[in-house]
Amino acid sequence: MTEIQATITFLKGYPGYTELMNYLKLGEKELKLYYEADDSAFCFVDIKSVSKQELVAGTLSCQIVFQKLSLWLKTQTYTIEVNESNLGKVYPYTYPYTYSAFYEGKIQIINRGIFKAPLLIEIMGAVDEPEVIIRKGSKIITMFRLFHSQNSGEIHASAVPNKQFIRKIDNGEIVSIYGLQDFTCDNFLFVEPGEYEVEFRPGVANLTTCRITIYEGYLGV
Repeated sequence: MTEIQATITFLKGYPGYTELMNYLKLGEKELKLYYEADDSAFCFVDIKSVSKQELVAGTLSCQIVFQKLSLWLKTQTYTIEVNESNLGKVYPYTYPYTYSAFYEGKIQIINRGIFKAPLLIEIMGAVDEPEVIIRKGSKIITMFRLFHSQNSGEIHASAVPNKQFIRKIDNGEIVSIYGLQDFTCDNFLFVEPGEYEVEFRPGVANLTTCRITIYEGYLGV
């Protein structure tokens, strides 16, 4: 991965610089560098160096070097809601679907990037051994299955390199459930560029939502 050089100006001078340094020392969250244009993109970064210069008119300018940890990424998010009360309703979605497919928890997704893309799976609500199945035509490409039941809360499964996890979030408490995955399945899901069908099986008849985020990869923006 490459380096990105930039200049950062602290309008509060040294106090602003110190505030940033203290935040970076905590290391609680991954750092993202955003590029804002017609279509925003970001990449994961580390800070390689920060060179401090002299104060000028109360402001402090520093040269900063970011080490890229990923490709430039754009995210696309798709949502599936599974609930028998939805049968027969009309939804203003632009992707093609049928009532029966929606009821069964099926949706079309597209990776428009130029590389294999990791997926973030977020499941909200009741489940009983949930499954997420991805097909290309009639062929199963990859699959997620969890030996876990719950009446409420969220399940997050991230395939993003350097931040892969399977965890449950309930009442603000985050618990790893990595060991509850079906190890005969991929579980950390990736898709090559192209279009796919995703089927979500919550295993219950309750209202359950599955949100799928694709991290499309690009060399530049």
